[in-house]
Amino acid sequence: MNARGVTELRDCHWYPHQVAGFGALVGAPKTGLSPTGAPSMTIGEIDIKDYFDQETLEALEKAFLEFDTSGDGSIGKDELRDLFAKLGKTLTKKQVDAIVREIDSDGNGEIDFEELCYLEIVMSGARPQAHLIDYKTFLPEKTTKQLEEWFSLNDMDDSGTISIDDALKIAEQQDVKVSMDDVTALLSEVKSAADGWLNLPSFCALWTCMTNAQKIINYREYLEAEEVAAYRAMFQEACEGGKEELNRKQVSDVLRNTGLVRVRRHLTRIWEEMAIDKKTMLDFAQFCVVIVRLMKRRKYREVNPQTCTCARLYEEGFTVKELLMSGFKLKDFEAIRIPARKLYQDGGFSALELRRVGYTATDLRRAGLGIVELRSCGFSLSELRTAGFSAAGLAEANRSMHGCFSMGDFTLLPQIGLKTSNISAAKLTWGGVFSNKDPKTFQRVTMTPLIREHTDGRHTLGSPFARSLPNFRVIPIPATPPLEEFDY
Repeated sequence: MNARGVTELRDCHWYPHQVAGFGALVGAPKTGLSPTGAPSMTIGEIDIKDYFDQETLEALEKAFLEFDTSGDGSIGKDELRDLFAKLGKTLTKKQVDAIVREIDSDGNGEIDFEELCYLEIVMSGARPQAHLIDYKTFLPEKTTKQLEEWFSLNDMDDSGTISIDDALKIAEQQDVKVSMDDVTALLSEVKSAADGWLNLPSFCALWTCMTNAQKIINYREYLEAEEVAAYRAMFQEACEGGKEELNRKQVSDVLRNTGLVRVRRHLTRIWEEMAIDKKTMLDFAQFCVVIVRLMKRRKYREVNPQTCTCARLYEEGFTVKELLMSGFKLKDFEAIRIPARKLYQDGGFSALELRRVGYTATDLRRAGLGIVELRSCGFSLSELRTAGFSAAGLAEANRSMHGCFSMGDFTLLPQIGLKTSNISAAKLTWGGVFSNKDPKTFQRVTMTPLIREHTDGRHTLGSPFARSLPNFRVIPIPATPPLEEFDY
């Protein structure tokens, strides 16, 4: 957490690091387990439960109730002045106004309990606690998978743990800048680190804190559907020449012209925290995240497969990208029959991925995909005929693919992953792959099974133009066989 929210009140020349935080009233935050079953306490990018355990939250609430003399669940400016007086700091009316303006997320001129906790976090310069956070809410899936790979490489005995030294070496290799004092403080929060070892969740949580990872914001959990629609229209109007991105200056102009920027330094701070420079281009999702952080909007619901159905959110107007951001997968989209065109164009899914979950060749042809792409992802000739492709087109597609395969070139296929064990001894001919070195006893594998041997192999989905398989010996082809011989 970049603790400059309140500390930059230059207009009143007051800096809260000169005053003890509210922790002085309740004692320093204690370690402990994350509170379970507690309501969401998220303002902008800050989830209060990532910073304070249940015992500390209860102590803060007790201090809040002590100063809530009116009993209305919020602290007014007079009560806030009394609170600071007890801390030994006399504030002027201008200073109190500046504090309220800085942290009053709902704009009602008063501070409620969640805003008090937010103020304590900013004033004390607190950071997320390694033992309280869910690292998956901070780290993108790609980063998490990379950490899992590094962890596995260092878990030599498959014990499910790595040493602290190994974890620090990984951080050093990746040029993570962190002081030893900070590392020591973080390790003191990780329970499994007491004996010198870290399991995978502890390692990922430690990494989250060492790298100062930002909380991942699903703006659909903060903004109503009508607001998203209005911001989308605002964003699209500002885009020029059919583009779907805006640079930092364009975003700043849009937000200022619509009155969303109340204090200029707030936007400057967001640019710094999100590492957005003048050349950075922002898409609509990033635009909404900036709004959520700028307005300190509160999360009003949880959106994920455990709390909502994909069908309900799709009816609400969620885009494919928003559904993906909310944790839904391609199989969920197929179950409610989201059109293949939307998934291909908006979701970036390949023809192979769509075939695997159950979309037919007819579905994908309607989505605008061509015959070669559908054939190369594993649809048979009979499936493509049913989809309406002509016999001449199918013959030409097969002839083209056969020419590549006969030369050992499998780059047309979306995935390379032959399961044949003696691949280096394999031979290619127009009928397919042969594992027997004696040409008199080989067996033919027809075209579609050959394709699916690759596309449905054990390996992870790769680039549509993956590298060719090595060590294939080409058998001369006397003539191209009839079209039917390539089919199932």
